[in-house]
Amino acid sequence: MNFNVVIATPSTGMCKSMYAYSLANLVAYFSQVRIYPEDHSQSLEILMLEGSGISSNREKMVIDALAKKDMTHLLFIDEDMGFNKEALHQLARRRLPIVGCNYRMRVPPAEFTALNMERTKRIETHVNVSGLEECYYMGFGFCLIAREVLEATEAPRFPIFYKPEMQGYTTEDLPFFVQAREKGFKSYVDHDTSKIIWHNGSISYTWNEDYTELNKNLSQR
Repeated sequence: MNFNVVIATPSTGMCKSMYAYSLANLVAYFSQVRIYPEDHSQSLEILMLEGSGISSNREKMVIDALAKKDMTHLLFIDEDMGFNKEALHQLARRRLPIVGCNYRMRVPPAEFTALNMERTKRIETHVNVSGLEECYYMGFGFCLIAREVLEATEAPRFPIFYKPEMQGYTTEDLPFFVQAREKGFKSYVDHDTSKIIWHNGSISYTWNEDYTELNKNLSQR
């Protein structure tokens, strides 16, 4: 068994320095430590596509990744994420078609991105939770997807839907996870790996902070 991952980052041209630092450490770690001990080989390639159309960028990177015949996995990492060097290894060792991280949105009150299966509330990563949890969808900030999922889905994988009840639009991640589930692929949040990644905004949003007071202070300005 080989593990050949393509890291794909859609960019608006505003790549965070913590992303670059984290990626350099991840690549160095990947070159020294095997994902699976039984693997014959492993490889890593990085794709970055700059532009304002995030949905189009993701679609183009999926097409480019699938054109690489030896690619086994695609890892989406957003340019405003920071992460420990072991994060990819931890996700890959779950051996799941779709597994990713739960992280906070980078605006107060900094809710988590993953939605529960009942679609009633956000899944929370906290000190007393560990392991895997099935989700309806999650963000693409740090998400590992097996080739078989990308081959089973079809364009448009990342459309943006309008929700009349919200008087607003979905992000491009929701439609992908809905289509993947229709094709038979469940999605899982890895709470342990979620604790070693973070979302960089005006401050760094980490899994174990309470942003309620910050939100109150901002609303009073």
